[in-house]
Amino acid sequence: MKKILALILAVFMLLPAAVACSETQDPGTETENNSASTTAPVADEGTEDLYDEDGFLKSDLPELDFGGETVTVLYWSDVEMQEYEAEEINSILVNDAIYRRNANVEKTLNIEFEWLSTPGNNGKTNEFVTYVGNIYSGGDTNLDLISAYSRTTAICAIEGYCADMADLPYLNFDMPWWPASLLDVVSIGDSVYFASGDASVNVLHLMYAIYFNKDLIEEYKLENPIELVRNDQWTLDKLIEMTKDSYQDLDANGKEDVNDFFGLVGASWGFDAFYTGSDLRLVEQDADKLLVISEDFYGQKAVDLCTKLGQWNQTGDCYIDDSYHQDPFVEGRSIFIQDRCHLADKRLVGLVDFTYSIVPTPLYNADQEDFISVVGNPFSLYALFSASEDLDRAAAVLECWASEAYRTTTPAQFEMNMKLRYSESSDEADMYNIIRNTVCFDLGRLFNNRLNKITDIFYKAAIENQNFAMISKAQSRALNHGIEGVVEAFKELTE
Repeated sequence: MKKILALILAVFMLLPAAVACSETQDPGTETENNSASTTAPVADEGTEDLYDEDGFLKSDLPELDFGGETVTVLYWSDVEMQEYEAEEINSILVNDAIYRRNANVEKTLNIEFEWLSTPGNNGKTNEFVTYVGNIYSGGDTNLDLISAYSRTTAICAIEGYCADMADLPYLNFDMPWWPASLLDVVSIGDSVYFASGDASVNVLHLMYAIYFNKDLIEEYKLENPIELVRNDQWTLDKLIEMTKDSYQDLDANGKEDVNDFFGLVGASWGFDAFYTGSDLRLVEQDADKLLVISEDFYGQKAVDLCTKLGQWNQTGDCYIDDSYHQDPFVEGRSIFIQDRCHLADKRLVGLVDFTYSIVPTPLYNADQEDFISVVGNPFSLYALFSASEDLDRAAAVLECWASEAYRTTTPAQFEMNMKLRYSESSDEADMYNIIRNTVCFDLGRLFNNRLNKITDIFYKAAIENQNFAMISKAQSRALNHGIEGVVEAFKELTE
């Protein structure tokens, strides 16, 4: 049975971990909804040795033996969902997969993990960076890998604590356990200081999407969002149209509050998922490979998007502010909710008395070629500690970690949890495939705290229905100063 199940999972798993803001696909894998195919490649004669007995692509790491040496990993102790350590097998699916992943890496490379942890979430970024800085300045070379909240790792890179991985041996960013366009998205000049993908369980947990109440869709005789996705008609205008005139003052107190009925609920900081989902960038590289604020941020499309979202949020049909509104949806009082994929695990599976489903963030309009799914900021970025006594060994461990995650933690979380336990039918499984295959990263989000909080600028203007043309123009000087500081910091690292 284990072999059969593994073969079934393999049908879905031989894919890039995410298509990072890219339309690049393998030849012949395009489908009607423009997402990557979910069919595993067939091992032709002469290529069967590329795959293991369960159909997973093998790592191309050479046989390595590090003689039982200790590899030290520092991670953020306040990570949202378990990702790093698992003390024992306890029959909890993802925990057991993490345990197997770690054991496989230790056995394959003949190493032993040593775990260090310290808080490093959004509120503890400075403390985490200071902790790493003290190790660095103290001359301690025993630390090998760093993994923390995405923006925290990015600041560690700016400070010089993360090694350039671009030219190190053993790391192969063309493998499917790394996002298909990782280098296009996270490269800084010709350097790569951090990465993510299958290595991080939280990438899957934190993908933004739109959940909907299937019972309410039927009751109000609304179009099926899944069919709209399949026909490339799932647009922002369609979502707004489907929530029109839905607001009900259930507690009859004459004001909009969390006890009422809405078309869509969510949190203010999730509104920037609509920005990325509309194929807009915050930061990109210019012709000289220097980071610049994207022209998208100042363009008419961003202005129009902000206006559309702002006007929608003023109607009452859309309930978005600085609180995290889940209760209306969980209690059956909202048709839609914008949230991250772990909502199902935390508040829906086995806890609600209605049927629900999921679709990706809508297209800006029908002319947009593909859906684009942003990942919530509390995912983990991985880096190599620049003062490690053996960077080649650290690189081998990270590559092996990601490869083992591809065949252990990702099948457990994505295939077994999301596409089976969280899903009522194959429709949901298809939607999870689309969301995962269109995941996007943006350096503007990662360097947000050094860029005058550029993501906050957009979503706050949107929920408050402000004139984004005026706001973005007023912010241009501070943003350009911020990006120049980031560029200069990395330039100093390469001199």
